[in-house]
Amino acid sequence: MQTKKLSNTTYLMMIIFTFNFFSAKFIHYVLSFSPDAYKIDTSSIKNLIDFLAAHGLIYLLTIVAYLLIFLIFVMSIAFIVLLMHDQLTWHNFLRAIKRPKLSLFTLLLVIVLLPLNEIGLKTPIATYMTIPKTFVVMSANPLILSLFAVSYVVILLLVLRLSYMPYYIIIDDIRHQSLIVKSFQATKNKTLKHFRQLVTISLKFIAFFVFFSIIQLGIDLLDHRNWSVFSANIFIAILGGILYFYTAKLILMFLATPTNNIKKQQGLPLLSQLSTACLIAIIGFTSIYFSGKLLKINRPDYLVIAHMGISSKKDIANSIDSLKKANAAKPDYVEIDIQKTKDGQYVLSHNTSIKTKQDKTYDIGKYTWDQLKTISFTEGKHTTTLTNFGDYLALANQLRQKVLVELKFNDTVTDSELKEFADQYGAQLAENKAQLQSLNQNSLVRLHQFIKNDLGLLSPIQNKITASKLNQFYAIEYSSLNQDTVTRALDDNKLIYAWTVDAKRDLATTYAYGVQGYITDQPGPTRTYLEKIASRPHYSHVINGVLLFKRSDF
Repeated sequence: MQTKKLSNTTYLMMIIFTFNFFSAKFIHYVLSFSPDAYKIDTSSIKNLIDFLAAHGLIYLLTIVAYLLIFLIFVMSIAFIVLLMHDQLTWHNFLRAIKRPKLSLFTLLLVIVLLPLNEIGLKTPIATYMTIPKTFVVMSANPLILSLFAVSYVVILLLVLRLSYMPYYIIIDDIRHQSLIVKSFQATKNKTLKHFRQLVTISLKFIAFFVFFSIIQLGIDLLDHRNWSVFSANIFIAILGGILYFYTAKLILMFLATPTNNIKKQQGLPLLSQLSTACLIAIIGFTSIYFSGKLLKINRPDYLVIAHMGISSKKDIANSIDSLKKANAAKPDYVEIDIQKTKDGQYVLSHNTSIKTKQDKTYDIGKYTWDQLKTISFTEGKHTTTLTNFGDYLALANQLRQKVLVELKFNDTVTDSELKEFADQYGAQLAENKAQLQSLNQNSLVRLHQFIKNDLGLLSPIQNKITASKLNQFYAIEYSSLNQDTVTRALDDNKLIYAWTVDAKRDLATTYAYGVQGYITDQPGPTRTYLEKIASRPHYSHVINGVLLFKRSDF
């Protein structure tokens, strides 16, 4: 029996890494032609439509680019299946990728892999659809989680029952409709086996992370930051390669075969095992280097920012009472959200509408302040009323508490509306030395004409860091950050704020990157922990935080 030099898993690991690497570079190249966010004209609906029409070609090309990446993934599936069965020829390859059912199966596979990308696995394509972790947490109510869990299990079972389809399509060359039924029949008694494989992969995956975390903890106890950073980079690289290896194992599980003609890969020669280990290390180091995760020595000064003006999750967000409690925790800033009423007043609210206990909904923009100020609505487990922005600012100034204001402007906010805002609140904001941020970058560009406070771009993803004098800071969702983003910002004299950071792992990771601002639901404990990790290394948390629960190109 002929013995392969490397296992199918190792071959697939290399394919996945190559795919992810070039896909990331390709997408970044295509997106580089997209207009910068601040150039998108949001001053009116007509101007916005005209802008999108003028730049429609690049947006269309971006969609085409994503479709091309999906096609390449389909080709990769065909390639590895043919390789597994020693039938890799140009004719067989072309025949396989022309089959629509192979594309359908690949699409279902991507859907199954998408949630797994949320925990750090290097799943192709799914990378580009990863949801920022803050949004996942915000939407994690029991009903949504239950619906998601049920839907996911159904799709997972469907893909497992269809796992023989690639074999029937590519190897047996079955074209007729019955191949779906055939796959269902052939996998009838294989579901339990597949779940055992999933559990085994998960346990091995966890074991590696625990093992390296314990070693890193021992190195951290030596209290030598240089050595801690060096060892953390080594372990992150190795674990990054291991993530690729187990991602390949997982995908192979979904590319099952009903025959026994695939050579067993157990008991590979020592040379083959060493080759695989070297490839894991090389892929891991290459991955963290080019994805901007290689840690540097950082000892940043930092700002603690109370998210939505609260000092704990028990407080009422965006309220006067919470301001007093938050101020007692001594944050550098309290972050609040403001919405415009029908009569041009601004109120504190994260959402564009409020809902009463009677389930009546009020759209803030459609009612005047006089109509809204007496309405009681539910905020989590609390009943409260809206807070006027001017009243909040007055108290903040009295308490000498700086504020970070998120401007929840409409997509088409006009110059006259921005000037009215500046005229109404500009003096109070200047006295407060407040900072202003918004998702609407174009509105910040135009607001800069009327107000001189520090401005920053709020973003759930990594944005292009520029030397422009407009943005003094970038507030980026923490799971989208990496070392390179922070370094580029520092080089351009910009600050990076991370939101919403509560867990020790995430605090340690963002601190290791050199983040300067921490938007958190618990400013008191956050400051205490930051003071602790500033005085001595805590990289045992970082090696997990860099790789797990993170957005990643590759």
